[in-house]
Amino acid sequence: MCLSTIPIANETKEQTAASTIIASTSTATTTTPPTCSSSQCVLNRSSSSSPATQRLQTDCNGNNNEVNQNSIKQRKQQNILNGGQQQQQQQQQHVQTKCLDDNLGYNEENAVYKELIKAKELLMPANIAEATLDHEEHQPKIRWLDLMAQLFLHVGGLYGFYLLFSAKLLTFLWVIITIWVSGIGITAGAHRLWSHKSYNASLTLRILLMFLFTIAGQRDAYTWALDHRIHHKFSETDADPHNAKRGFFFAHVGWLFLTPHPNVVEKRKIIDMSDLERDPVVMFQRRWFIPLFAICSIGLPALIPWLQWDECLWRSFWINFNMRFCCTLNVAFFVNSVAHMWGRKPYDKNISPVESPMVSFLALGEGWHNYHHVFPWDYKTGEFGNYKLNVTTAFIDICAKFGLANGRKLVSCDMIKRRALKCGDGSRFLTDEFAHKNQVWGYGDKDLLPEDLQELSKMTK
Repeated sequence: MCLSTIPIANETKEQTAASTIIASTSTATTTTPPTCSSSQCVLNRSSSSSPATQRLQTDCNGNNNEVNQNSIKQRKQQNILNGGQQQQQQQQQHVQTKCLDDNLGYNEENAVYKELIKAKELLMPANIAEATLDHEEHQPKIRWLDLMAQLFLHVGGLYGFYLLFSAKLLTFLWVIITIWVSGIGITAGAHRLWSHKSYNASLTLRILLMFLFTIAGQRDAYTWALDHRIHHKFSETDADPHNAKRGFFFAHVGWLFLTPHPNVVEKRKIIDMSDLERDPVVMFQRRWFIPLFAICSIGLPALIPWLQWDECLWRSFWINFNMRFCCTLNVAFFVNSVAHMWGRKPYDKNISPVESPMVSFLALGEGWHNYHHVFPWDYKTGEFGNYKLNVTTAFIDICAKFGLANGRKLVSCDMIKRRALKCGDGSRFLTDEFAHKNQVWGYGDKDLLPEDLQELSKMTK
């Protein structure tokens, strides 16, 4: 209100009250240390008992109480908001956990669920703020020696393929045989036996498989199995040595001549390899790999045609080493690249591995990759017992008949069906084998399921 609107009769009283306030203020200022510069503190410390002063003090106290109440309300609202966010996060985590349980068909015997939980715990950083770099931030470097080795193998392989047309027929048959038997060393030996422990092999069979695997030349079995176990346990993450999410070229061959992601190096230190460290065959080959590679992968394949049927040594070397090596190497690469990109996913549509009949044909049964990543302990690496596209399974079964293999691990049909129903893309139930299963001609068919009969009894009018 403006001073001009105040009546003259009341002006004297208000001036007197104002003078009293000023006097009391000056008194408080001279007698009290200036601990507070605000007018509210001055009025609170004043000893005046005039009505105007009391009104001002009351207003100040009311304002202070209002500010305090507002701050208390804000703190309560903030606490409620934080509590709601925490509760929402807990609910989301519970829903995610439940979805994971449902997707995996969890039960006490489901080893896939347990392995994934362990992998998730190992991948979880101790401090989220210190999480490791992803592959976009990681800048791999070229390992030039490995790159030159790959170039030598592949360029020499093309040259060997050219020389194959002028080679003798026995040389052609010889290279086909060495490709096939060295492939068995990879699939039945390094992969299904030493990487996944999907069956047990006698000492005789282990020595044979190690010899065949050394012909293939794909590093020592210990290192091969180590990287493959990491690939399964941390598939499609930066800890995966040949992570398919980094592109076809990297998954196919690039990972061999690029520096690995730091996560791969770390996970190599924690994977349990104690079973292979107790295997004298594996450790012997690891210790003497260089001379064994020179003898088994280079010397014998190239020298035998030269010594036995007078093949040109120059031609035999490029055909039986470079071309053969390139064939087995790239077929194995197809499992890492093609079988992770194009195909059906009958058992788990949420992962990249697929079912690839072409890769299965070339890789002696290793192309049923969606099934294999869901059930890695199954010695067949596929659901169906068809030897046409799974030669390795036939080889293991033959060895079992002669007592060289035992303890072949399988997956129950119920577990397969449950996983396919919950996680698959539906393609498993589109095959001829399942298309006419449990079909009925109508009501009264003896093959009508009991639960269907029970439902029909309720729905009949």
